[in-house]
Amino acid sequence: MTKPARSNVLSLPKDQETKPHPAKQPAGKGQKRRVKGRTVVLLGITAWAAYVFFFVQTPDMNRLEEDQARLDAQIQQAAQTNQELQEKIDQLQDPDYIAELARRKYMMVKEGETLFVEPKQ
Repeated sequence: MTKPARSNVLSLPKDQETKPHPAKQPAGKGQKRRVKGRTVVLLGITAWAAYVFFFVQTPDMNRLEEDQARLDAQIQQAAQTNQELQEKIDQLQDPDYIAELARRKYMMVKEGETLFVEPKQ
C-alpha cells in the first residue's frame, strides 16, 4: 500500500471555517459603526480650522480692508493738499503776486498811488 504524501498545510477545524472574523463582519441593520480615534481627531482639526477661518480671520480681514480703504483716502487727500501747497509756494515766489497780496490783504500802496476805501453797506 502506498502512503499518502505528507503536506505542510494544516486544515482548520470545521468550527473556525464557518465563523467569520468579528472585525470583518458586514455592516447590517442594527449594528453600530465604531468611530476611530483618528477620525475624531481629523473632525476636530477640521472644525477648529473652520472656526478660525469664519469667526476669527474673516472679521479681521474685513476690518483690515476697511482700514486700508480709509488710509488710501487719507493718502489721496494728503497728496492733493501737498499739490495745492506746492502751487502756493510757487505763487509766493512771484514778486507780482506778493505785491497784489499786500495791496489786497494789508491795504498797502505803491509810491504815488492813492487808496480809496469804499464803506461797507
